[in-house]
Amino acid sequence: QNETTKERTAQAYLRVDEESQKKFENRVRQILMSSGSTTFTKIANKWNTAVIGLMTYFREAVIHTTELLDLLVKCENKIQTRIKIGLNSKMPSRFPPVVFYT
Repeated sequence: QNETTKERTAQAYLRVDEESQKKFENRVRQILMSSGSTTFTKIANKWNTAVIGLMTYFREAVIHTTELLDLLVKCENKIQTRIKIGLNSKMPSRFPPVVFYT
């Protein structure tokens, strides 16, 4: 509190609401369901588009929403597993993380 002006400073932490988290999860579910014999690139592009859309809209709120961070990790693993199945191999040594981030 500033003694001369009596002003107080507060910090607010924004969070992503549950409904929006569900929408994101459903979008990922839709990507997985519709990716029958789709190529690696198409699945990766759809995933990237979904993540970029989420981050662009919610920005800093994502950092303060631990449930959403957990959901992102879970969905990312599902997408990676789907891609590995499409490539007919789930051996971890064949898929270092750099494969998914280039």
